[in-house]
Amino acid sequence: MKRILWDMEEAAVLLDGLLQVQFGKISRTDAIASVSEELRARAARRHYDIDEKFRNENGISLQMAHLEYGLTDGETGWEPAYRWQEQILDIYYNEPEIYKKLLNRARK
Repeated sequence: MKRILWDMEEAAVLLDGLLQVQFGKISRTDAIASVSEELRARAARRHYDIDEKFRNENGISLQMAHLEYGLTDGETGWEPAYRWQEQILDIYYNEPEIYKKLLNRARK
């Protein structure tokens, strides 16, 4: 199976899950499960050839920890935040309307 790189719509969903945890609206475990389910369903809607490892809960947990590092300026989470994670954080902070559009498109 060919590796499918993260796109900004997926990154927006991951960030939304992390923000829900940071705001105390959902547990981290529930956020990880929800993001995994949402991204796997999105991939299925797009007819991607995926396996059981694609955006599974272990992978989401890992990526969320790296994204958290970027979100908290290194206070929590796992180093490093990757370039695509820094990009979605930049969009979230500096172009909130684009972030909302990415999130909405990901969920269609």
